[in-house]
Amino acid sequence: MLRTFGVVLLAAAMLAAPGGLGSAMAAPVACAKQDAQTGICLVEATSPGQPADADLVVDGASSGGVPETGGDASPQNPCTYTVAEPQPAPTSMFWGGRSPDDGAMYVQVCPRVDGSGLTTMLVFVANGTAPPAPPVDPRVLAEQAIASLVMRAPEIRMAPPPGSTSGLVGLPVWMWTERGEAFLGPTRQSVSAGGVTVAAVGRVGRIVWDMGDGTTVVCGAGTPYSPGAEGPSPDCGHVYAEASSRHVPGGGPWPVTATSTWTVTWSGGGLSGSETLELSSSSELFVGELHVLNQDGSSR
Repeated sequence: MLRTFGVVLLAAAMLAAPGGLGSAMAAPVACAKQDAQTGICLVEATSPGQPADADLVVDGASSGGVPETGGDASPQNPCTYTVAEPQPAPTSMFWGGRSPDDGAMYVQVCPRVDGSGLTTMLVFVANGTAPPAPPVDPRVLAEQAIASLVMRAPEIRMAPPPGSTSGLVGLPVWMWTERGEAFLGPTRQSVSAGGVTVAAVGRVGRIVWDMGDGTTVVCGAGTPYSPGAEGPSPDCGHVYAEASSRHVPGGGPWPVTATSTWTVTWSGGGLSGSETLELSSSSELFVGELHVLNQDGSSR
């Protein structure tokens, strides 16, 4: 004879409410049937895609008991498990012919296949086994992978060199950064847990230079200066229009800051995403004025 199986709802069936725990707390579900010995509320449930009068199959045989689970279940199981408190009485039908000496009853909470809430039921876990591990959230693994990435702020290089006094108004300044995965990417890391692997990759998309005189220059890695090269940098340079001594208190250098924007993409466990991170480093450059001596002895 076909029959449905009972499931347990704790605290007046809060978890099985269609809207989930929050809505159930706002409108408790009345218990229509209780186990006479334990007082646990019983409702009927069916496996997705099966009619309400389908047999429950346990260990390959038709049974009127509760499902049995163990540590060999899939790590992708989206359900959570907690020991049922109190345990059903030894004579309860929930044991399905077993006894408390054989194992323990756990409360299994699973999301509904249509996303409308949660379903809750009792499952038997035999001695020496454990319920399936909680599902692994790929987003948590992504955070771990991103935290393991080696990403450094730009290593500033300039011609004239930072800190020198050879910079002059009107002469081109070349800017670039050190190469390498730690400075530009791609840098990669992966983290695995519970059968799920998430890989993260970080790359620098751009480097923004704040030249200290109100000018910003957007570059890539820039072109290193070669001794004897003439003219401006082909892809990352600046020309100061005024000496730093005219604007920096005490006649100091222009403060220069390079900020790299890292884009980190990750994927795994059926999910993917991206994050951005900015890393900055600073230096300084003295920019003076070139004075021309006229024949009359005055300078300009």
